[in-house]
Amino acid sequence: MIKLNFPAIHCTDMFANCLSSAGAGSYKLRLSGIADTIKSEWGKFDVRSHSKNFHLFKPCEPRDKQQKIVGNVTKDDLMKLYSVHMLNEKKDSRKVYDILRACSNGICPLCGIHGASTLDHYLPKARYPMLSVYPKNLIPACKDCNGGKAATIFESASDQTLYPYNDDLKFYKTEWVSARITASFGILTFVFFPSPPEKWLKVEKNRVISHFNGFNLESKYQLNAAQFVSTITADIRRLLTSGNGATVKKHYLELASQVPKNSTLRVMYNAIANDDTICNGNF
Repeated sequence: MIKLNFPAIHCTDMFANCLSSAGAGSYKLRLSGIADTIKSEWGKFDVRSHSKNFHLFKPCEPRDKQQKIVGNVTKDDLMKLYSVHMLNEKKDSRKVYDILRACSNGICPLCGIHGASTLDHYLPKARYPMLSVYPKNLIPACKDCNGGKAATIFESASDQTLYPYNDDLKFYKTEWVSARITASFGILTFVFFPSPPEKWLKVEKNRVISHFNGFNLESKYQLNAAQFVSTITADIRRLLTSGNGATVKKHYLELASQVPKNSTLRVMYNAIANDDTICNGNF
């Protein structure tokens, strides 16, 4: 997981920018008439992003694209602001999309593993269509994280996944992902799980668990770990030829200190260092 700095974007201009490319007609006229309502909803998002009360937003009904959201404006009208006008490479509003996607330096901040190739709606546009083109609701993400969580609804503060733009630093500077190791026929397998510190508030513990489960991080970590297992196994055997379990433990604790907290390698290295059976080569 990676904390992001929100880029220098004039968020309040985004609604007008998307509409400017819509041309004349009833669509543009209808949406122009709800500009103040959109501005108000975006203001609520800012307030709730600081207090982490996203669950206070009321979702619209699922599936019904013709549901009236404000006046005569439908869910489909609002979703098209994103799919038709913001994503269109020929429109000026696409520039904001590209800036947002680039602000994570190419890595998905939701998993910290895959490349960020798209934008994820933190609050899904299918359930919160008035936020469909609000830049602060758009998070750079890999395709797996974007497509894996579906139209998630936060029913309580504990359900909320991490919000990379301004969430508490503790979620990024504290270790809360762990792994245990199993070994069968000399092959190491790492099983990853959330392990938030006991001193954290209950809602904080629940949020990282919701994030871990919501983005299926167990599977992502395991797939990422698989590419390192053969090298790690060879290194343990090499270290044991001239040392002992303490040598292996020290080596992996040093390696762990050199990589980011909660990264796949850091979790793997810590798991090895904390497992005497593995350090002693008894696998």
